[in-house]
Amino acid sequence: MDMQLKMTTFTLLLLLASSVRAQISGVFDITKYGAAPNGDITQALTNAWHDACASITRSKIVIPGGTYNLKQIELKGPCMAPIEVQVDATIQAPQDPSQLNGNAQWIKFTYINFFTLSGGGTFDGQGAIAWNQNNCGKNKDCKKLSMNFGFGFLNNTIIRDITSKDSKNFHVNVLGCKNITFTNFNIIAPATSLNTDGIHIGRSTQVNITNANIATGDDCISLGDGSRKIGILNVTCGPGHGISVGSLGKYPNEEPVEGLVVRNCTLNNTANGLRIKTWPSSPVTITVTDMHFEDIKMINVMNPIIIDQEYCPWNQCTKQSPSKIKISKVTFKNIIGTSATKEGVALICSSGVPCEDIVLSDIDLTFNGSSAAAKLVNVKPITEGKSLPLLNLAQPGIFDLTKYGAVANGDITPVRSYGLTKAWTEACASKTQSKIVIPEGTYNLKQIELKGPCLAPIEVQVHGTIKAPEDPDQLDREAQWVKFTYLNFLTLSGGGIFDGQGAIAWSQNDCGTNQNCKKLSMNFGFGFLNNTIIQDITSKDSKNFHVNVLGCNNITFTNFNIIAPHNSLNTDGIHLAKSTLVNIFNSKIATGDDCVSVGDGSKQITISGVTCGPGHGISLGSLGKYANEEPVQGFTVKNCTLANTDNGLRIKTWPSAPGTITLSDMHFEDIMMINVMNPIIIDQEYCPWDQCSKESPSKIKISKVTYKNIIGTSATLEGVILLCSSAVPCEDVTLDNIDLKFHGASAVAKYVNVKPIIVGKTLPLTTLPTPKLT
Repeated sequence: MDMQLKMTTFTLLLLLASSVRAQISGVFDITKYGAAPNGDITQALTNAWHDACASITRSKIVIPGGTYNLKQIELKGPCMAPIEVQVDATIQAPQDPSQLNGNAQWIKFTYINFFTLSGGGTFDGQGAIAWNQNNCGKNKDCKKLSMNFGFGFLNNTIIRDITSKDSKNFHVNVLGCKNITFTNFNIIAPATSLNTDGIHIGRSTQVNITNANIATGDDCISLGDGSRKIGILNVTCGPGHGISVGSLGKYPNEEPVEGLVVRNCTLNNTANGLRIKTWPSSPVTITVTDMHFEDIKMINVMNPIIIDQEYCPWNQCTKQSPSKIKISKVTFKNIIGTSATKEGVALICSSGVPCEDIVLSDIDLTFNGSSAAAKLVNVKPITEGKSLPLLNLAQPGIFDLTKYGAVANGDITPVRSYGLTKAWTEACASKTQSKIVIPEGTYNLKQIELKGPCLAPIEVQVHGTIKAPEDPDQLDREAQWVKFTYLNFLTLSGGGIFDGQGAIAWSQNDCGTNQNCKKLSMNFGFGFLNNTIIQDITSKDSKNFHVNVLGCNNITFTNFNIIAPHNSLNTDGIHLAKSTLVNIFNSKIATGDDCVSVGDGSKQITISGVTCGPGHGISLGSLGKYANEEPVQGFTVKNCTLANTDNGLRIKTWPSAPGTITLSDMHFEDIMMINVMNPIIIDQEYCPWDQCSKESPSKIKISKVTYKNIIGTSATLEGVILLCSSAVPCEDVTLDNIDLKFHGASAVAKYVNVKPIIVGKTLPLTTLPTPKLT
């Protein structure tokens, strides 16, 4: 017992001596607090900070070489003396975003005077998983993701020789600081890391960023409200969204921004250059003044110089009233290099408070080898030395996408200040009829929603080929690739092709056999449109359905063609649901599933002059699988040809299902069948891949159905199969002049739970068992 007591006492004395030596020297090595490479240092760093912060003389915490794990931590002052954290290691955050509080930063330094972070170390946010969850740009109720660094309410601070890597959200948030300098501070993240601003500054004074390299997925540096006396010198930015003041004006109680100098910087392949952005219809009336940009080199930068006072990403606002943010005393001097957009300078100022004292001095920007142009709205800049010619805008009402930076083989998606999204925003806001023109050529397009309501009729005229990403994971699988919603008087035209590049996706499509399958994106979504025309357009190789029409009224497809091979699984051509007055005329549809499928709530549908094949024919349904479905009423198919399809004219409902709706007024007339399986079929036992039981019959009532002048060849012996429900037998079903051949002889008919009305030529009845249907 005495020996154990002596050993314990000796150990305590050693620890005490170690602590005393650390305090005497001022160096607090976290390995002395139990930290080890590849281990978690959260507690060791917390303890070291506690001791160092309490030191009455200058102190330094050292994290030596190696790789360490760190949970969320706040290192908080005030401290008794200046303090430094020297990081010579790589420190890694948890990969799983849920292990961090998204409303805070991963590593937070707060309420400290004379603080230094140094050492050449790397803080790795391991953000790849989180980026796929980041939809905060489009969803105001999104789940927040943690930032790498928070520097809050610091005075007299230096951050030097540090790297921030792959943050889950912003890399750095500077709030309420005074006299803070970042030097040789590097940021590394791919362009695909959404919403990962490099350094964001808010309500801080005397912030300097010098000799830094910033590569990220959003603004390299962004200034929020209340930023004053900011200096940015010798910074290389790219990829990223450039250097931005704002966005400003979205929230009440924002503070003015004053005194920014950006000098001797290079922007390389960024989505914007030097940008000031404010929201329209803003609740505040602050000022932005004394902004100076000088000696800047642009390398293939979109919108190198831009003031955007109509900033409204993803239609999160209205433009009913102009921005109230007053911008003045802004100088752009000696800005040279290459622009990736025709507009090298775009000054879109507020009509309510136009920009004042804007100077453009020696602006030398080229686009595709020639001088870029300048677009000026609500501003009369002072020009000195070399300047850009004013942009010759297209005739009123025409929005040519090349004027928004579109080039062949380039991406036409990008938002805010250029691309299809920007063209849409301006055209949709036009008070007179407008047309967006996408000229000949091949373009790439990410997922996009072109949303109304618009102020006047709008047309999108596509002459080129637009390609989706081949990789299905680059699209939100629950949505469509190109989506038009909430519009009145939309026209989509031009003879262009939308190529979904679905070949990779088809091999992943097991939704027919797996109810928990991974969804795949469709080519088109037309949602809640009124008075719409889709004409002279081709949908090619969609990953899933080609077209989904939902909640529309009076929409017409004419000369609308669909091209996909027979083996493109689950690629219905045009699917209709809860829509009224839908017309499909003079179209060719070749695909791997139903050429046209009609879901619940469809009324007054007309299909005429359509050629279908390969595919699964023209189908009503499947119906009855879900509760709360709506009736289907008024469906006419006329003057169509089906060639080598797996089914012909089909009505399909589920047995043992909750739906109890009705299908009535269905009319099929003057149809040519060429080697079609099951040319005429009502299947009220539809249960593909045994996804249901047949313990009880379908509850869907089918009535008033006419088949007239259906001729040609059947690929199955049964040319007509009417397999109706035993609970609610079909009524008023008419077969009028049915002439179908199978191997040169008449096909046969099979009737179950129905007594059809026969007019003119008909098929002989068969006593054979009902064939297995797919």
